Amino acid sequence: MHRLSQLLHRQVPSLPPADWEREAPSTSSLRRDIWVALGFYLLAILMLELVLSLTEVGKSAERPLAFALLAALILPLMFRRRWPITMMLIGSAAFLIGSSPATATIVMQFCAQLAYFLGLYTAVAWARNRRGLWTAMGLVLLSMAVWLILSFFTGDLYSEANWVMVENPAGSIPEEVAMPLYSFLINVLYFGGAIFLGLTSWSSSYSKSLVLIQARRIAAQAEQLAARAVNEERLRIARELHDVIAHHIASVGVQASAARLVQDRNPAQAIELMRGIESSARSAVAETRSLLGVLREQSPQDSELGTTSARTPEPSLAQLPQLIEQNATHGLRVVLSEDEHAPGFFASLAPGLSLAAYRICGEALANVRRHSTARTATLALRSGLDEQGHWLEVEVTDEGTPRPHSAGSGFGLRGIRERAALHHGLVEIGPRTPRGWRTRARLRLPGELEGN
Repeated sequence: MHRLSQLLHRQVPSLPPADWEREAPSTSSLRRDIWVALGFYLLAILMLELVLSLTEVGKSAERPLAFALLAALILPLMFRRRWPITMMLIGSAAFLIGSSPATATIVMQFCAQLAYFLGLYTAVAWARNRRGLWTAMGLVLLSMAVWLILSFFTGDLYSEANWVMVENPAGSIPEEVAMPLYSFLINVLYFGGAIFLGLTSWSSSYSKSLVLIQARRIAAQAEQLAARAVNEERLRIARELHDVIAHHIASVGVQASAARLVQDRNPAQAIELMRGIESSARSAVAETRSLLGVLREQSPQDSELGTTSARTPEPSLAQLPQLIEQNATHGLRVVLSEDEHAPGFFASLAPGLSLAAYRICGEALANVRRHSTARTATLALRSGLDEQGHWLEVEVTDEGTPRPHSAGSGFGLRGIRERAALHHGLVEIGPRTPRGWRTRARLRLPGELEGN
């Protein structure tokens, strides 16, 4: 069955890759399955009672046995999307047991047949272990085929179906051929229909996930383009700021030199030149404030990196608890580990180094959320002293697997390396064994702290 699955994936392009896993259903959906199955069971009991009211005494199974058989067929639907393969096997076992002559009328009821069909369909549509699914499905189909063949040889199927032998049949196919062929086609349509609809649901979920991934990728690219445009605008403003400051400082220098030369000969002209210096200084301050106000506006990445307002002081390692809470709201649980070689070392870091370490933590955790299936990450802070001086190490690890189609632009990793390079640090970024990802950066302290 696994080879058949691989062949189907090669021949039918619309089927997902063999290593793709469908996203697990939500808690509300799992809870809804329980109530639906219970309601379906009550409906089956009602319909069984109606059938018993039309059946002679002695020609049907006892009520306790009938109710138990219906429960074995229908109640596993409560967990059909939580453990789809297991529930399918339970339903198959109940179906085979209930196919005996004493209880055949029970499993042939509409609700029982529909419940088993739903069990088969759900297994194909929701089972994340595809190898296990096709192995279990092969066992189910083989068991059903053996049961069908044995039924023909023992004659039970004829008697249960109440087929009446006629002397002059209206059809052209002999009755001993028509009955097996009819039963075979019914079972092919029953099991084949469940498998086909399950594969259709599985494929539709894959297509939907691709659309969502592409939508997120387009949104991320749009943010990157917007951020690039903002950065380019800020570079232009920075050049303008440089020109403004250079112009006014040059003007101030010229007027101050002229005022010094004419101060003794023409005090009035010197005073006028001093007023020009005052005017140039005020203009420079006003234009500088205006341009810096634009540069201080929050960038699109600020919320991702854990910053808040434009006038809020730059973050540091002291804000790590807030960063951890922000990641928790996005679905990533962060376990913090701190190992200082000297008490209070992290709190005594220079603002620039503490900011760089904070930014590296934020970007590494954001990469886990975007590109990994992990729901838990470990953030480790370490410090030490070696022959080169004091060092600070940041390490973020997880045990997830890469999300399909979640490749980023690489700007985040480049930013981590650039921040580490500013502090003469080293960066190690790559996969772990047997699974997971590690981002580790070791930063060096400024020269004035190395002798502490």
